[in-house]
Amino acid sequence: MYAPRPYGLFVDGGELTERDKTFISHQMRKLTNTIQTEEVTSYRHEYELPDGGYVIVQDMGGIFKAIARKKEKFESFEPDGFARLYVPMLFSGVITNARPRKPDQEKYGQGVGFKITEQCRNRLRNYNPKIERPAKQLELQRFIIKPNQITVPEFEPKDDNSNFITTQYVQQRPTWYSGAMVEVMQIVGGYGRQDFNELPNNDIERVRFLIPDKYIVDIADKLKGYRLPAYTGIPPIDGKYQYDYKFNSTNSISFDSSGKPWLLRIRPTGIYAMPLPIVPATTTPEFKQYVEEIGDDELLKILERFGGMPSGEGMPVGNDFEAWRRAGVIIKVCDTSDFYSGIAYTSACGWSFNLNGSEGFNTCYTFDNDGIIVGNAYAAKLELAAAANHGWLKTEWVFKNQTETTIVNNYLQSLFGLMDVPRQRELAIRYKIGRQNTEQILNRALANPTMDRKEILYWDNLELEPIAAHKGSVKKVSSGFLYHHGNPKFHPQIKFPSVEASACISFDFSPQGLYLSSSYIIRCDTIMYGYYAGNTLKVVKYFLDTRWHYAEVDSNFEEMMTVGQWQEVRQSGQSSLWGNFYTTDLDFRDSFAPTITTTTIKGEDKGFDSKPRFAQDFIFFRAGTVFRYRYYTHQTSITKTEGRNLSITACIPYMMRDALILGEARGTSGTEKTEGIALRAMRDPTSYRYWTNDFLFAFIGGLEKMTGLPTPKNGDPVWVEIENYEPSEYSDFADQGSWLPDLPYDITWLIHPVRNEWLGGGGAPKIQEYSHTTKTDGEKYGSLYFSVSENPYKINSKPPDNAYFLSSPSQYGDLFYRDGCRVGFGDSEYVNISESGNNNLRKSWGYSALVDHKSAHHFIGVINE
Repeated sequence: MYAPRPYGLFVDGGELTERDKTFISHQMRKLTNTIQTEEVTSYRHEYELPDGGYVIVQDMGGIFKAIARKKEKFESFEPDGFARLYVPMLFSGVITNARPRKPDQEKYGQGVGFKITEQCRNRLRNYNPKIERPAKQLELQRFIIKPNQITVPEFEPKDDNSNFITTQYVQQRPTWYSGAMVEVMQIVGGYGRQDFNELPNNDIERVRFLIPDKYIVDIADKLKGYRLPAYTGIPPIDGKYQYDYKFNSTNSISFDSSGKPWLLRIRPTGIYAMPLPIVPATTTPEFKQYVEEIGDDELLKILERFGGMPSGEGMPVGNDFEAWRRAGVIIKVCDTSDFYSGIAYTSACGWSFNLNGSEGFNTCYTFDNDGIIVGNAYAAKLELAAAANHGWLKTEWVFKNQTETTIVNNYLQSLFGLMDVPRQRELAIRYKIGRQNTEQILNRALANPTMDRKEILYWDNLELEPIAAHKGSVKKVSSGFLYHHGNPKFHPQIKFPSVEASACISFDFSPQGLYLSSSYIIRCDTIMYGYYAGNTLKVVKYFLDTRWHYAEVDSNFEEMMTVGQWQEVRQSGQSSLWGNFYTTDLDFRDSFAPTITTTTIKGEDKGFDSKPRFAQDFIFFRAGTVFRYRYYTHQTSITKTEGRNLSITACIPYMMRDALILGEARGTSGTEKTEGIALRAMRDPTSYRYWTNDFLFAFIGGLEKMTGLPTPKNGDPVWVEIENYEPSEYSDFADQGSWLPDLPYDITWLIHPVRNEWLGGGGAPKIQEYSHTTKTDGEKYGSLYFSVSENPYKINSKPPDNAYFLSSPSQYGDLFYRDGCRVGFGDSEYVNISESGNNNLRKSWGYSALVDHKSAHHFIGVINE
């Protein structure tokens, strides 16, 4: 029998019993004998453990170790600060029933209902094609999780006497958060509870992620000896969300210069960061290799984004927070006191961040010395540096001799023996000790050969340098007045979500404790809200400018209009700017007076007289003039619109931090429209003088010109001997030069073609002239948009519901409500809002195979379909 060899032991899951430990020790001795007596180079075998589970024993490449796998008993789990092999099962899909009915007598009643993805169905059967795939529709006790009373007590119903259980999936939506925090919330919402002994004893309720043995050994090697920074790497046992979304306390995610994620906490005390809690085993190359091998695109997307699966653990609080801050793990990035000296528009809207968390934005307001509201906008800029191994700590002291090793070992054994069962303070102390170099820990051990509790206080109070050198700032970037006179119920309407009211509440622009007349002038152009759509910052501004003017006439009319088209727009009354809100994307504001008259004239050429006209100088005169007209029509349309108005409304929908609804409603009190057509004429500047002689009709006056032509007798002939040209500045339209043949010219055919018959000439076109007026009642029109992505979605092209423009709550206590949802993480792009779409469903954009468009869906996990 050969002497026992030292071996490494890794435990995945619950604790080993004494029988388990004895059994493993026995198998390792047997393996030593087998290797050395049979001279084999490598060996690997799997055995069932006496008290459940199994152990893999192996000797390969000089590495002698055992991997034990037990079912975790989380109710007795005590964190030791080291990385573990546990990987939670991820459910992906959409919640279909977040309020299950309470059980009557039995322990388990109705479960939370949800519809899962096809990839999730494969994952739940552990990728084993021999196991039947679970149904697509599930109902599990695993997800009966009440809201977290510490971070989000507002989501707990005030009256819990109903027959239904209000779970955290009712209202605590990922979209309350911003940036990468939306993604993390959606992911960790898919873990559910981990206290399996309290769940029904079936495979789906208690399912956990199993890594094949060929990978688990190498993963265990990668994790061996690593101490985690302020987290366990295991999801909260009770499954509760740990993150806050509110104005006074916001959690978010930022990525450092190496692309690693950090958990942020933004409060009045400052912005703090710590490494984002990650499930350790999922950060290894072997885990990613396994995920790629089985083609789990959902898990692969998480790994590519975060480097591992977020565990869902939050930042320590209270004394634990300070303990880890002193350990250098929780790092203050910058101060926030200036921002938090302001007042929140709503407690429900915390900081908004871009996708990598390098930029943040939020708004608040204060009052100036006159009691006028002042809106302020602040921007956060973060530059997070990389930490060595992202805060994972593996201590490898190298002492000169065994004596130094013994001194340090004895010191640590005495110190740890005085500590309580490891809690956060004790784990932080162990982490601090692990950060000491060989010389530092040896000197401390030499200087304190006798041990008492003062040594614990020393390590507890010791402050180390942060594990990374982060930089950041929160600065005011905009400030302006927010004012409107009169009763708040008549104020411009911007509505903010309120969890306490479960509705969207109107902002009151009234000054504090002052009465200002309506003539008081305050100009406003102030950011009230800001949010990120991806990496693009968008803002909504409040605008007020009570200055007015008399609008100039917009006209291309000319003094003489013949053929062509002209328009004149004349506004009556005081012209001013209308509309109180506009955004980065949408600006419906307009400048106009209450009454507008638009006159449009269209002129068409109708040609000359069909034959020339003539006229004697006076009755019975021998001389006269031959002339003609050129005709044109004017088709005139005059539209007079009265009572013009414009209102713009803004609303941040319930359950959505990074979204905005913007609507416009325009209208008039009435319109009068006059249309008509008229024939008009212009005389040709070229005319001719004629003369003749007739003892009955033309016998008075002299003759203008005699050229030796025969003297007319009885009016025959009629001679044209003179051409006159008398142009004006407007006569070009009718001017085509000479229009009779060479003079003298016999024009008897026109003036006196038959004895005793003297014609008048002329021939205007036959045009039916008319003019009529119609009056119509006032009309309303407008549009409604939803901004939640790079480009706003158009909800409809009609005026928004009148409730958008009424105060919430109203004088009767009525509340306004709109909500929305979107896929926060995954390949699918889907969003909907509580406005009517097709077939009486909610208005939606994009696609997901999981949705029915009937509600604001709560997505969990990764949505790729």
